[in-house]
Amino acid sequence: MYNEGRMLGVTVGIMVGIVIVMLVLRAINRDKKMKTDYDEMQKQIRGTGYKYAFYTVLIYEAVLLVVSMAVELPAEACVIHFSSIFLGVTVQVCYCIMKDAYIGLNTNVKRYVIIMGVVSLFNLLTAGMTWKNGEMIFDGKLQAPFINFLCGMMFVIMGAAAVVKYLADLKGENEA
Repeated sequence: MYNEGRMLGVTVGIMVGIVIVMLVLRAINRDKKMKTDYDEMQKQIRGTGYKYAFYTVLIYEAVLLVVSMAVELPAEACVIHFSSIFLGVTVQVCYCIMKDAYIGLNTNVKRYVIIMGVVSLFNLLTAGMTWKNGEMIFDGKLQAPFINFLCGMMFVIMGAAAVVKYLADLKGENEA
């Protein structure tokens, strides 16, 4: 169970994360707007991606509900629910990457890749430090710091999807 100090820490962490996301959105767009611009095709594909992400989260949470009724899950509730969020985001982003609907019209791709690489590295390093300090698992359960690992891995998977798409496009251009 959380104590008040830990709850405050998690709450502040989420709020800081939201502010960072807002700053990153402004930083990755060439026009410094928080809103990324997409063409009509991209908007339609992104909508389908959101639908797939929604159903993925719905099914994942339903499975977690059933499993948690039978056994105690080996993770704190915040880890379980963040894993659901990260899974949905990963499905949506990877779908959009594969369908050429992820990078917006006003996105500075180089800046985006650098920022996402830094975010991934930061989260994985933070997770590594908590693992090394023995704070990742307590009483047989994954603790809140595991969220950093999940976040870092989400960006690694998204990056891998982008590389696969880039290489597939490159191969298609060479064959044409």
